[in-house]
Amino acid sequence: MLYVQIIFLVLSLLLTFMFFIYGFNHYFLLSAIHRYHPPKITKPMNGNRPYVAIQLPIFNERYVVRRLVDSCARMVEQYGIDNAEIDILDDSNDDTVQLVDEIVREYSQKNYHISAQRRPVRDGYKAGALQIALENSPAEYIAIFDADYTPPSDFLLRTIPYLIDDEKLGIVQSRWTHLNRYFNRVTSAVAIGIDVHFFVEQTGRYASRCFQNFNGSGGVLRRSALVESGGWQADTLAEDLDASYRMQLNGYHILFLKDLPSPGEVPPTVPSFKKQQARWANGSLRTARKLLPSILPNRKIKIYQRLEAFIHLTGYLLHPMMFISFLLASFGTIFELDTFLVHSHMLTPFGGAYTAFDPLTAARIHDLSWGALDVMILFSMLAAWLSPLVSLKLQKLSIRKNLVGLLVLFLLGSGISVSNTIEAIKALFTNRQWEFKRTPKYANVKDEQGVRNRRYQVPLDFVFLLELASVCLGLIASAIAIQNAHYFVLAILVPYTTAYIFISILTFKQSRPQASA
Repeated sequence: MLYVQIIFLVLSLLLTFMFFIYGFNHYFLLSAIHRYHPPKITKPMNGNRPYVAIQLPIFNERYVVRRLVDSCARMVEQYGIDNAEIDILDDSNDDTVQLVDEIVREYSQKNYHISAQRRPVRDGYKAGALQIALENSPAEYIAIFDADYTPPSDFLLRTIPYLIDDEKLGIVQSRWTHLNRYFNRVTSAVAIGIDVHFFVEQTGRYASRCFQNFNGSGGVLRRSALVESGGWQADTLAEDLDASYRMQLNGYHILFLKDLPSPGEVPPTVPSFKKQQARWANGSLRTARKLLPSILPNRKIKIYQRLEAFIHLTGYLLHPMMFISFLLASFGTIFELDTFLVHSHMLTPFGGAYTAFDPLTAARIHDLSWGALDVMILFSMLAAWLSPLVSLKLQKLSIRKNLVGLLVLFLLGSGISVSNTIEAIKALFTNRQWEFKRTPKYANVKDEQGVRNRRYQVPLDFVFLLELASVCLGLIASAIAIQNAHYFVLAILVPYTTAYIFISILTFKQSRPQASA
């Protein structure tokens, strides 16, 4: 039993240290955001505007594709109808195909350069479609938007000049905003999480000259830089993150335009949010596995940049760390091990390249000084809440009115630790090319029933059973902890169990079959 106690203690201390490292990173990024200054354009774009391909990768997007194309058409009209083309990369296998054909005919009659590009087999998913389009496009600049986005009409006028001005600029990335921010509690919470990524992480990395990422939508890429860096590759589920890192390793850099919004939808249901986060977790960790071996030993890259790249690419390891913390607390309580877990974790938005961890701590180790551990725990807790509060303040949004959103963000961030642990295992310990599972989009419907009655709902899977098992484990461990007066460990068990209950109930409720519309 002593050896088991030692293992539990070592794992707990290791988790404390790792959570501290990821928490400290938020202080680093927060300290850098005030230094953000986009470059000034020295070569204004005059009459001769370069040709741009606007590529729209879609798969079964019957609710949003027209809105997307209409927005892009307004953008083309302002940029110059003869200076841009709209390429709909349509992998759909439902009635979206007929809708796309109708839209193409409509805009072709208005003299727009627009086409629907299809392929017999969906090899490589989104990356495969983008690579074929890249090979066939004559344009030097490529703007990419996912199906749920509505880019502003002046988007190209505000991005292309930077690419003309700087030949080593490979990507211009805009800031995502949210069409359905206040649709429900889930969208409010997810919006806060995404805001942290852009206002703190993207801004801080740009200001500190660290590696950044193209977010897969709302950006413009230099075609020659992408081709030179290997193009789109389908060996990860995060082709955007992978390509942007390879371009930077090849000598190009990325410009993040914080003041250029690209409105899009955030997932309105827990199952769709889990699906999105699962893909991002798998993809970013697969990218870390692929690229970190060439980044970490590279002495041409500064040490702090290598460390930031490691934290960036491995951000989703936080979810396995959270789940392990929960398991240590649960089994340590159930088997009455005389060791108390020492760890802290906090909630910040997902990422990622998004991160997520909760702010609850519990500590008690026999004959061990509290000093250093107390500082690490408090330090990490403050960082956890500071980032979302700063992102709200920068947007002049009421913190009081977003308190419920922050609470739901905590429940979401903790609750998906089960599903994202599965994805981390897939990414790090298998070589299989996993399916790219799209996030359902619903065109910002006005009521919850509108979402419930629409197609593309996410079905239940075996992860739901693991979440239910985690609920049961947490309830049993909590009851034993109360019975044995081990109240410290409840600071871990109660929040996690509550989060798993929240996730399980909404997953079941929002995954049930409904009549199609």
